[in-house]
Amino acid sequence: MGSASAIPATSFSPLSSRQAGNSAANMLLVIAPESGSCAGALAANECATNTDAAPFLIKAMMDYGITSPPEIAAVLSLIAYETGDFKYNINHYPAPGRPGQGTRNMQMPNYNLMYARSIPALASKLSAITTATSTSSLSDDQLNAIRALVLPDNYSWASAVWFLTSQCASTRPALQAGGQAGYAAYLSCVGTGATADRLAYWTRANTALGIS
Repeated sequence: MGSASAIPATSFSPLSSRQAGNSAANMLLVIAPESGSCAGALAANECATNTDAAPFLIKAMMDYGITSPPEIAAVLSLIAYETGDFKYNINHYPAPGRPGQGTRNMQMPNYNLMYARSIPALASKLSAITTATSTSSLSDDQLNAIRALVLPDNYSWASAVWFLTSQCASTRPALQAGGQAGYAAYLSCVGTGATADRLAYWTRANTALGIS
């Protein structure tokens, strides 16, 4: 894959711009084609549309300083894949799902604890659940309670960006360079591989962001 073009100014720019939100929503619909509606969603209370997701994703990219088009494409493709086009916020499969796993990148419980610990606004609520720095001795109820802290939109949509910047920083130079090798390195850090389904989402994300 060749060099990435600059992100259009109206793509993931400040929330004060209505045009930015609209542009981002259109891009998300390209990446996640089934995100235009929540009609028939199996977990209706978790489903979000492309227009619902856009402002939170814009803010997440801004808050964590993600401006590189290949990084944005990789993160958005991961979120779209993991949530089934934004239909889910927690893990349900195999039923009843893994305790504590969730957010829009379906983080494992240990990372949800780390993520919650990184957010000062959650400190008092988290300490009421646990003061542990590891999930190894926590009950399912505690894991689910920690997950609940990071499920609100302000946190859940930003979890994948937090993971990239805090857990996969070593992959960022390769990811920023563009191309499938960088994307594969990122997925390896996440703990998975570049399957055909994931590559389809990534390809659509590159198209949406004008990466050639």
